[in-house]
Amino acid sequence: MAERTCITTGQTLPPHLLIRFVAAPDGYAVADLAGRLPGRGAWVTASEDTIRKAEKRGHFQHALGVGLQSDDETIKLIAMHLRARALSIAGLARRSGVLVGGSGKLRSERCCVGLLAADDASAREIEKFRSKLAVDWVARNFSAAELGKICGRDSIAFVGVRASSSPGANKLIDILHQEITRLNGFCSAVG
Repeated sequence: MAERTCITTGQTLPPHLLIRFVAAPDGYAVADLAGRLPGRGAWVTASEDTIRKAEKRGHFQHALGVGLQSDDETIKLIAMHLRARALSIAGLARRSGVLVGGSGKLRSERCCVGLLAADDASAREIEKFRSKLAVDWVARNFSAAELGKICGRDSIAFVGVRASSSPGANKLIDILHQEITRLNGFCSAVG
């Protein structure tokens, strides 16, 4: 998909770093996380601050003819839905064999593309796995219970994202990383 321009910052970015907003029939701007709602869209950098600035400066009103109903509620909803999307995609990745969960299993892995670490995981352990597995990225967006649910356990501190030679699996890994990247801009709204 072509790059889009943020209505607040003026930066041209890939769509996975932005949130699309459209005018809803109720007269307010709503987030279109999947990018499939009809109508003219306005793109905003995927962060709480940028959305607040866009509302405060009237960018939504100018671009769409409507504003947000409540920026706090909108940001909480976006964070909640981005989190659910990322967890759902992680579940798909687990079922396709791309994710491997647990410290023991990760110690036997040679290389991973990414690492999902529980938000309360030890920084020292994260650094050990980062260097051992030569990961490109680390995400600390989820609790141990959420990661455990993905892997069919009560809780788990580390989940590795394996490199794959399958084109479908690589696309899934890219989508997971993109959704986690979008979620990063809403850390305080998520908790």
